[in-house]
Amino acid sequence: MDDLELLSGMRADAPEPGVERLRALRVRALRRRRRFWMAPSLLAVGGALAAAVVVSGIGAPTQGMRPIVITGTVPMSAEAVLRQAAQVSERHAPAPAPRPDQWLYRKTLVKQPGEATAEVQEYWTRYDGTRQAVRQGQGPLEEHHHRPDPDDDDLSPRGYAARLAKLPTDPGRLLAHVKGDRHWATKPKEEAGLGEPPDARAFRVLSVYLEQEVPVPPRLRGAIFRALAEIPGVRVDSGVRDAAGRTGIGIAYEWGAPGVGTERDADGQVVARSYLVLDATTYEFLGRRVDYVRDHVINGDVVFTAGSFYASAEVAAGVVDEPGELPR
Repeated sequence: MDDLELLSGMRADAPEPGVERLRALRVRALRRRRRFWMAPSLLAVGGALAAAVVVSGIGAPTQGMRPIVITGTVPMSAEAVLRQAAQVSERHAPAPAPRPDQWLYRKTLVKQPGEATAEVQEYWTRYDGTRQAVRQGQGPLEEHHHRPDPDDDDLSPRGYAARLAKLPTDPGRLLAHVKGDRHWATKPKEEAGLGEPPDARAFRVLSVYLEQEVPVPPRLRGAIFRALAEIPGVRVDSGVRDAAGRTGIGIAYEWGAPGVGTERDADGQVVARSYLVLDATTYEFLGRRVDYVRDHVINGDVVFTAGSFYASAEVAAGVVDEPGELPR
């Protein structure tokens, strides 16, 4: 059974799973072997997961429990920070494109809630998208052929770079585009006829652009930050740490978006806040972090405890000539 089949049991129209199955599904989803580029199809998975969280009742606070404040973070002016990020990004020189036969390397740390150490994950993806390789921790290098499926928002790195190059660099036009583009739709929600608020969709898609290891053109990157500054409900905090312990700024959407927004319970109380973590000086993508502010409870059992967190960290990247090779 693959990950998508597992997650099909978490759609809004599925029967409520048991506690152990829900825990296994969510942890398995977080551990999915992600492609080198952030494939938009993963966003559909995030949407299915978010829908299941609401329907299953995760997020109800423990009886008599006080919310935990995540210490060390400080709210900042989102508009000021994002406009500064745009100015810094626009000064960068465009990155050269790899050859079709070269490989993109990525090393990531993933810290699961309740686990003491982060898992090391390494990925190699050929730029034309035809082959991929992965190594988990000290395990063997696993290589396989891959056929990108553009109809499922699964693009090769070269195809993704071409798509980015076509996006508008005017912030207003870019914002309108990401609100209406059919790609990266939260398919389970759309099939249920629920839809997704345009601002939430815009934040979700723009955040995916920012974490691409396929270089985003400088003018487009600046437009992304300027567009984010126009979305109501965007929050910026300083002091947010990634899985490597690096401190950066965290960008979150307070009104909720699948996989990248603030989760609330039925009473509107914050249960979890999901951040896109950026370097505070260069505004480059560092990783993601989810802070569980309240216990996630289902049928009286705590699935994720208040004060726990999930985090990832991008610690190395580059272009190499073959899988298994490391950037110099």
